[in-house]
Amino acid sequence: MGLRKQRESKMAAEHADAVSHAVKKQYTQHQNVNWVWVSESVGLSERECLEANQFGDGKARWIYDPDTFSWDMANRMTKFIETNYPRPLPVNYTAVSNYMWIEPDDCVKMAGLLRGEMTWTKDVLAKVVELRGQGMMYKAIAQQLSPNLTASKVSQAYRRHTKPIRYSYSL
Repeated sequence: MGLRKQRESKMAAEHADAVSHAVKKQYTQHQNVNWVWVSESVGLSERECLEANQFGDGKARWIYDPDTFSWDMANRMTKFIETNYPRPLPVNYTAVSNYMWIEPDDCVKMAGLLRGEMTWTKDVLAKVVELRGQGMMYKAIAQQLSPNLTASKVSQAYRRHTKPIRYSYSL
């Protein structure tokens, strides 16, 4: 590593430590974080603070449940991403996690669900087959899995998963 890279790396680590310390102080005193105060106290922009913070005690889980899903939270996250990471900038989910005070992996997964993306694991497909076996329509199944998943994507996945295997024999 060159001398310049070493200096930049050291400075980034010092910023991360300062930001994390300020966030921890805010969180332990108030149970929430005032990012304006953190920004002013360490001399970085709010976005830089959100990206640098490594303190995460007390972050909540955000698991999609169609009965308790809140569009308020989803819209808040989407607006933050659109404002701070316009295309083609890659989204920094550390910053999203810190802004929402939600576990980072949950932010990544929820952002995908909000885009209508689905990872068709064996468990997800088994759930689709189970719900379909109970007579549930594709649209209702889609809403059970994700707020923005379409019925056609569920239908396609179901058909691919349940399609009979055809063997050809040659003599």
